Amino acid sequence: MAKKAAPARKKRAASPAAGAASVQSLVKELVDQFDQPLTFYRELIQNSIDAGSNRIDVTLEYADGAALIRVRDDGEGMDERIIDDYLLVLFSSSKEGDFTKIGKFGIGFVSVFAPRPDLVRVTTGKAGQSWRLDFPSYRKYEKYRLSEPRDGTLVELTKKMPREDFDRLAKDSRETLRYWCKHSESRIYFQVLGAGPEPALITEELDLEGGCSLRHTEEGTEILLGFTSDPEPPYGFYNRGLTLKEGRRAFFPGVTLKVKSRYLEHTLTRDNVLEDANYSKLMGCIRRLVSDELPGRLKIELEDLAARLSKQGSERPVDRDALVAAWDRRLPFYKTLVSGLFGRWTRGDWDILPTLSGAPVSVAEVTNRLGLGKGRLYFDDAPNPVTAALEAEGQPVLASGPWVQEVCSLTKWEAAQASKTLISPRVVEDPEPLKDFLGTVRMVDSRTGCKYRGILPASFDYPGSCIKDSLFVTQKRPGALSHPSERGAGSLFSVKRFALLNVDHPVTRDLNRLYRDKPGMAAYFCLKIMHLHDGEVAPDRKTEHCNIAEGLERRLLDLATKIDGGFAP
Repeated sequence: MAKKAAPARKKRAASPAAGAASVQSLVKELVDQFDQPLTFYRELIQNSIDAGSNRIDVTLEYADGAALIRVRDDGEGMDERIIDDYLLVLFSSSKEGDFTKIGKFGIGFVSVFAPRPDLVRVTTGKAGQSWRLDFPSYRKYEKYRLSEPRDGTLVELTKKMPREDFDRLAKDSRETLRYWCKHSESRIYFQVLGAGPEPALITEELDLEGGCSLRHTEEGTEILLGFTSDPEPPYGFYNRGLTLKEGRRAFFPGVTLKVKSRYLEHTLTRDNVLEDANYSKLMGCIRRLVSDELPGRLKIELEDLAARLSKQGSERPVDRDALVAAWDRRLPFYKTLVSGLFGRWTRGDWDILPTLSGAPVSVAEVTNRLGLGKGRLYFDDAPNPVTAALEAEGQPVLASGPWVQEVCSLTKWEAAQASKTLISPRVVEDPEPLKDFLGTVRMVDSRTGCKYRGILPASFDYPGSCIKDSLFVTQKRPGALSHPSERGAGSLFSVKRFALLNVDHPVTRDLNRLYRDKPGMAAYFCLKIMHLHDGEVAPDRKTEHCNIAEGLERRLLDLATKIDGGFAP
């Protein structure tokens, strides 16, 4: 039969009789300073970590119209001396001067009264002693010595509340623990009894959103640096994994950071990191890392990303969007590096620009070869005949992405999507079904003034084609790389071009069907369409051009009707 706890002292006041009112007023002020009542979790877990706990369990239970919160650890508990001299004495702490401990002010325990509980109970043990303390409020307590030994410390808070308030408490408790304790060096588990089969692990490894690029460790300190495109990136300062301060601020452009150090301390109000000599020393170390080591990491990572993004065909990365986002996160820091007087030249040989040829290039290489592009930087979504022709001429073609605009901003070049700016039609032999039709079209064009040097069949249906829906194009050199707007000028002395007829166009097929019954009219309509859409006319020559066009059309129609037999022009 278990023995009952024997009271060691009965209803001992929390302070001596003299000055009790002023001390209680001070305690009330300390309780009220915690404007977020659930921050007591941070204070209790801080004490558990300082006690050397490997595991801390936080459980919530609702029964008989009341919430019961338990925080249990497996660390070193407290004996009577620690209870009397430190736990129950304000502004006294056994941790002073020990940087392996987090709490320094001895007032953290007061935070358990911030949620205004009906009862706070502490059960602890050390060196064969076991104790229980009951706090009906912060004004008084009862202390009992327990007969059965125990390890670690258990803190319990009881508060009456409706069920809906408990549900909200459970949700807020989990979020609070995640904020303050997610990087704790001790494992922290959270469970709402009756709501899930297993406790959930709250803690996680110290890491950065988007990944850590540089991890620096020295005694008692760990610094994580990463790249970000956020103008106000997230940061965090932690002591043994507990949050001292998190927020958004650009300490260094394009850099996000987290720092865990036993030398960092929180302010008295527990809502910020103390900017003392240790903090200044730490920031100096971070500045050195950003200046001396981070640029090298940037080069390695950008070149790796560019190489992966340059792979095409069967090797084309399935996670391209993620790779582009990773490259883009590194852009602000890169811009910072190249914005200096010699930055662009000293880092211009980095192969950080993804291309469609399979190998990345540097800004310097693009600059050296851009003369062929006449100040125009070409890019595209995927390899196609146009990009292949450009690369054959020595013109680098970048893969689509944020790097295109960045290169143009550095060099003042004009960016253009290759497949939307240039064409590469494929000239083919006269298809058998179109052979007679094409022969008649050429004959009619020749006998009515020979507008074109030649009329050739071609396929416009290639990957990325911007002329797939066009009936025809004109080119100086048939099948060569040219602009889609390369048309004959409205001049009597302009150089004649070749007309390339799209053999896959539905109008071509319709005209060929008409050709079976009306070969002359089919040729007439084909050339009529081509003349209407070919060439630009200067405003001061429109009348002259219309007269010429009218005469040409009459000759076309006259010849077409003769071919078809017997129709008057």
